Amino acid sequence: MAFVYLCPLASHPIGGVKVTYKHAEALKNAGFEAYIHHPEDHSFQCKWFDHNVDFRTEKHFAAFGDFIVIPEVWAPTVSNFCIDNHLRYAIFVQNGYYLNTKIGHVRSEFSELNYVYERADLILSISDDTSKLLMLTFPKIDPNKIIRLLPSVSSRFQPSEKKKAISFMPRKLPWHADQVQFYLRESLPKNWTMAPIDKKTEIETAEILATSSIFLSFCEQEGCPLPPLEAAFSGNIVVGYTGQGAKEYFAKPLFREIENGNFYDFVKAVLAAIVDVEAGLTHSHTFKNQFDMLRKNYSNESEYQMLFDFARRAQGIRTP
Repeated sequence: MAFVYLCPLASHPIGGVKVTYKHAEALKNAGFEAYIHHPEDHSFQCKWFDHNVDFRTEKHFAAFGDFIVIPEVWAPTVSNFCIDNHLRYAIFVQNGYYLNTKIGHVRSEFSELNYVYERADLILSISDDTSKLLMLTFPKIDPNKIIRLLPSVSSRFQPSEKKKAISFMPRKLPWHADQVQFYLRESLPKNWTMAPIDKKTEIETAEILATSSIFLSFCEQEGCPLPPLEAAFSGNIVVGYTGQGAKEYFAKPLFREIENGNFYDFVKAVLAAIVDVEAGLTHSHTFKNQFDMLRKNYSNESEYQMLFDFARRAQGIRTP
């Protein structure tokens, strides 16, 4: 059996695309046949992060040899294609807030969406939040079909010699990022600087996060946002929004959750984090214990085990 992950094009950093590549790579490393397939451009390959995936370039899929993994944003159209051609498939839901999606300018009828989810052999869910949204939206789905897959964080994200720098990604809710900087401007200690991460490769992003001490999270309605995790793995105190999906790991003292749009509390929390950094909190046993637990939960080993379980279950599925 070959696992074929259908993947949108992404010439710039998009977390969901990187996770898709990593899953295909992990299955390959575990001894399974796994591919990335870009339907929009068969020759495309992501260049903004390192990977070692195999690519499926032809359009043909085998009814008894391929297992198709479909991103949730393509579920209505591609799932119907799989059903019509007797292909086994899973829908990979990396963002439960994309269930009510549009293809072009056309929003799928709910009956059609419900049909393709109920007919899916398996449904892959990136977070507890996503799983809850799936069950809320499609209450007739067998819960046993939903497989939880934790993402892993690359070992590239490690702390280095720290600076008094606050990193953030301007592309995430840019108006919110501007507002927080505006209100923070006069209160920010003179020896602290802002370190924007924009249009950077994974290596460049890791270098900035390794030396910054605080990361501002501007996630909005995301399944399981990676940047706050990558920042935490790099030794930053993370202040900001969970995007809902990050609630399962957004705990103090490493993370400080802020209500979306509450700029006052956001700035106050950043200033409190500065005090904590200067007081040495990031070197405390409490901080280290949370850091170690986070690394264990979102490790390559955890991800591999979950993917291995998914692959074995997929192999056990037979077409009627």
